[in-house]
Amino acid sequence: MLHSEKHLFLQTVGIYLTCIVAGIAAYLAWDIGKRQNKINEQALNIQNFVETFVMPQQVCTEDEQGKTKLLYYNLLVKNASSYPIYLKSFTLNGVSHLVGNSIIPIGGDNWYAIPIPNDIQQKKELTLVLDFEDYLGNEYISKHNGVFENLNWQIRSQKREKK
Repeated sequence: MLHSEKHLFLQTVGIYLTCIVAGIAAYLAWDIGKRQNKINEQALNIQNFVETFVMPQQVCTEDEQGKTKLLYYNLLVKNASSYPIYLKSFTLNGVSHLVGNSIIPIGGDNWYAIPIPNDIQQKKELTLVLDFEDYLGNEYISKHNGVFENLNWQIRSQKREKK
């Protein structure tokens, strides 16, 4: 009988040790998963950036003699993000224009063109505020300033801000 009590005691100790080791393994697996989620979130933040880029465009035509004639200027809004954005509105020199979630795809020659009115071209200064959102529904604004010098618009952009 002594032998079975000792055997029972060792079996109970073994079960307790197994439970403790299993508990530690479960905690470590949980902790590793938590750390991996942080790493994945940081990697996703690096890949999923949102930004716009604005540049001027001269819109020209040729007259009867074949000479190039400037008609007007556009501001081309490019999506420099890692996914499509939706332009909701823009404000050009204080005048707001609703465009209703116009998609600007990523890459290539995908632009949203904003004609620069004659009165702004004569002032030779402009401010542009873009109101847009990403595919997750996060809303942003980006601010751009322009000055007409050296026969073209020089556009300066600020980093976008989350609304």
